Amino acid sequence: MDDALRVAYDAFAKKFRIGFRNADDLVRLFRGSVDTTSCISAMVDGRLSGILTFQTAGQEFYRLNPAAVFTRFSPLRAGRVLFNLALLAEGAGPDEFIVDSLAVDRSARGMGIGTALMRKAERQARSMGKRSMSLGVIGENAGAIRLYERLGYRTTRTWRGFFVRLAAGSSEVRRMEKPLGGAG
Repeated sequence: MDDALRVAYDAFAKKFRIGFRNADDLVRLFRGSVDTTSCISAMVDGRLSGILTFQTAGQEFYRLNPAAVFTRFSPLRAGRVLFNLALLAEGAGPDEFIVDSLAVDRSARGMGIGTALMRKAERQARSMGKRSMSLGVIGENAGAIRLYERLGYRTTRTWRGFFVRLAAGSSEVRRMEKPLGGAG
């Protein structure tokens, strides 16, 4: 699980910049607080090369007790970490499957791992009876946006402003959705 958290940090270092100095901070905070049933991983040559984390109603990858943050970090850093996590928090509705993160190791990019993880997640969502999938992506991540559009996702909302810049380190965050056609 530590490797999965490191891959996620590397892919989203900009997003985690408030409170987290490096991947070790993220691992230290979330080690023991993740639900491995809420992630899908990809291995290449016996090495973790990609991870997709998700949430549904009542199930999410990161299950963090806020009090635990204060036992792992100084009060100032703990406050910054909780602020960042609160700004990025999103809850799934009963028919929704939310992709929290899709991260592919730099050395494995361009191999179709992201596409394979997304397709596997869609199959899992359908098997769970979810009607839609959604995700958030920063506007500057043109490659990810192209991937999601190629897979049938459409932008349904765009957030801009000070808090978006603060939480995501980006000028905009897009919410992209794809209907799954009901249970199946």
